[in-house]
Amino acid sequence: MPDTWATVADVLTYAKATVDDAAVLRAQATIDAHAGRIFADAERIGARDQYWLKLAVAYQAAWQAGQPDEFERLDVTSTGGSQSTQGTETWLVLAPHAVQALRRVSWLGSGSFHVRPPNEAGDPQREVYGDDGADPGYWRRL
Repeated sequence: MPDTWATVADVLTYAKATVDDAAVLRAQATIDAHAGRIFADAERIGARDQYWLKLAVAYQAAWQAGQPDEFERLDVTSTGGSQSTQGTETWLVLAPHAVQALRRVSWLGSGSFHVRPPNEAGDPQREVYGDDGADPGYWRRL
């Protein structure tokens, strides 16, 4: 079996489901398509992202076991006169917990970035030339 983010044992551990290698491989392909990364890139992906990908594959493999028509269904928005709802873009192909795990992968996250507060190291204090009362030519810290 090709290398995957998760194993059959991971699926049992995290999702409490028994699946075979083929099911894990199908889940891997689905997660790879949504994550935009393949296992061959593992050496360039950090440990934290690999952990979230492992959870995503494990949850996906367990969820897919209960979705016999997962590769055949369509995204239906209405059915005659009955009421229907349209879910998210991935609601028919991704397990709910797999979606949560993928949101934590660094390149698929919220898109926000951390702005350091002024008291964090990295930006030295600036000095200004001005009047401090005693010596008009004295440099002082801001």
